[in-house]
Amino acid sequence: MRKLSLLCLVLLAASCTQQPVTVNRQPETENGTTSPTPPSHAARLAAARSWCLYYGSATPDIVDRLGGYDLVVVDPSALGDKATEIIAALHERGCLVAGYLSYFEVAKWHRYLPRVKPEWRVQVDGKNWIPWGANEAASLTVPEWRDLLVELTRTEVLDYGCDGAFMDTIADLDGNGLPEEQRVRELEGLDALMSALDTAYPNAIFIGNWTLQRTFPIVAKHADAVCWEDFRPEHFEKPDTRAWMEGIAKNIAATMEKLPDGQSLRILTLCNFDADTADYPALCEAVRTRSESFGYLPYCTKGGYSNLPVFINFKF
Repeated sequence: MRKLSLLCLVLLAASCTQQPVTVNRQPETENGTTSPTPPSHAARLAAARSWCLYYGSATPDIVDRLGGYDLVVVDPSALGDKATEIIAALHERGCLVAGYLSYFEVAKWHRYLPRVKPEWRVQVDGKNWIPWGANEAASLTVPEWRDLLVELTRTEVLDYGCDGAFMDTIADLDGNGLPEEQRVRELEGLDALMSALDTAYPNAIFIGNWTLQRTFPIVAKHADAVCWEDFRPEHFEKPDTRAWMEGIAKNIAATMEKLPDGQSLRILTLCNFDADTADYPALCEAVRTRSESFGYLPYCTKGGYSNLPVFINFKF
């Protein structure tokens, strides 16, 4: 297997210099020409030098604003009836596109909410568990919910033309509030879900969001990338957060050391700053520097993820 030191150098090189993507060539045709085999989605993600995340609606300049990034994460449902057209246009620009889907939390605005049965809800102390805001959670231990998630990955993401899914809210399994025995069962359900997704969509990419602790070894085994949301360099310096940040980085390194030969995993970092942040460019540079010191691929924005990137075609 590739050791972490080598993997980090490869990732760092990919994020800092433009590397050609190697393709396999087919035998020559009758007229002497060759037909190249395009690189897989996973290979393109491994070679990506920039990425961005946008949960907002369709705008007239959306393709121009997003089209300069190698990897683009969007929410197809937020793009409305323009989703398929926009994703196709991003493909024409050479973008790899992943679509947002919540794999644990169930929100009132989810259009598939009527299909999530009440008895599937995660309960703690006899009450529906609320992991964030007003959102409830559906248990990954329920086979029917896992089956529905596999279906929703197609209908809510892949059918719009996305190359894979950005898997949100499963990081709730790392948070407080779940009794340990219940957490273990949910993690087993997560593993079963990831295996089912592997089987159903072998050519799709999967990116776990904020799956950095107990969820990380499971997601790393199946996914192509993991996003470290709220990656703030200053947290590596503050006494009350430094140990936690360093512990996450060590957990990532230790798990990646154990990946099988030939398996790669990209670590993305994501940081959103307040809209009125005055020193935004300097903060972005700090995120880039710290991210690249670990071999991670960074993205910054400000004012929330429903805002288009502040810099047009901005690449770290």
